[in-house]
Amino acid sequence: MGYGTRAMRILLKYAFLERRLNKFNDYVLIGNEASAKMMKKFGCVQERIRRQVVYINGKYMDCILFGLTKDEFIEN
Repeated sequence: MGYGTRAMRILLKYAFLERRLNKFNDYVLIGNEASAKMMKKFGCVQERIRRQVVYINGKYMDCILFGLTKDEFIEN
């Protein structure tokens, strides 16, 4: 397990179990396969694609919105 995965697990445990949040959302740039894979590894569901929301290196990029509920996290 890499540093990013460990950090994400700590963040999600804190968010759901300590702060008692019900839902976690995160955006991943289209093409960032490593981050998308990590989101899916935690059980996050792709909820939508937001088109041309980030301007990077002279062009607009799309983002994928991932979501995870507390119940989904606990089941995983």
